Amino acid sequence: MMWNMLSTAALAALVPAVVAETNPDDPKAVAVEKEFRELLKLDDRLHAEVDRWIRDNAALAEANAAISRESLGEQVRIRLRKVEEAYVSFVAKHPKHIEARLALGGYYSGIGDADKAIVQWVEARDLNPKNPVPWNNLGKAYGQKGNVSESIRHFTKASELAPRQPLYYRNLAAILFAYPDHAARHYLIGRDLVVPKVIALFKKARELDPKNFPLAADAAMAHLATQPLQSKEAIAAWNEALALAPDDRSKQGVQIHLARIHAHVGETDKAREILKAVKAPKLVVLKDEILKKLDAPAAPALAEP
Repeated sequence: MMWNMLSTAALAALVPAVVAETNPDDPKAVAVEKEFRELLKLDDRLHAEVDRWIRDNAALAEANAAISRESLGEQVRIRLRKVEEAYVSFVAKHPKHIEARLALGGYYSGIGDADKAIVQWVEARDLNPKNPVPWNNLGKAYGQKGNVSESIRHFTKASELAPRQPLYYRNLAAILFAYPDHAARHYLIGRDLVVPKVIALFKKARELDPKNFPLAADAAMAHLATQPLQSKEAIAAWNEALALAPDDRSKQGVQIHLARIHAHVGETDKAREILKAVKAPKLVVLKDEILKKLDAPAAPALAEP
């Protein structure tokens, strides 16, 4: 029903690396970690600076005083190149430093260079195959490149290595949902069994993180793909998301989905009642579409021969 609502673009953010403990009795190791901390500070500082440039230029655009997007983009690339050079230099001196490999991969991912990110994360994965972070990050990168089988394999391994981390189940569920045909071939199952698998993964993630609204909304969205639509389960899932919505805008987005389901199963009064609370300008079009369907005259019954 809504396969494209969840996609690899919606995969949750990369998990930050767990910084390895440093032996305080090893001066060399302490010095290396101090250098790495300074590198992270440089990264944060320059990215904050670039973010400020972008915000300031957006404000200037309102007064027709902004520089072109191309010019700003070039300035940003030049500024961030210092971060890349610092990471590359550090990794060259300390090639087995996993956290640096993860951070450099994160930098490349942030600027849209998935291939270079993959190189760094593969190195980090191979240096410590029991660390779930590079497995998860690679799962995201492969998914963005359309290599679904490798994405599934890496997200699965991350969840096996860290079974108490809900993000890994969520990311695996999202990639299966986005690519049901690939998922069916990967698991050698029928396409109709993919959605139940996705729902089960989201359920596991929610058990570990029950108060996470985006996770609850993703789980509810998966219910919309059940065939035939399991309306009671879908309504229950969206009501759970509604209870967690952090603001009125989020609540109204959920209410649109609830109204659509109630309308679909013929509960028109309930759908109208829910739609009364939807007033956000960006949702008016969707609201009007549902109301038009509710107001449409019923098709006349065919006369018996």
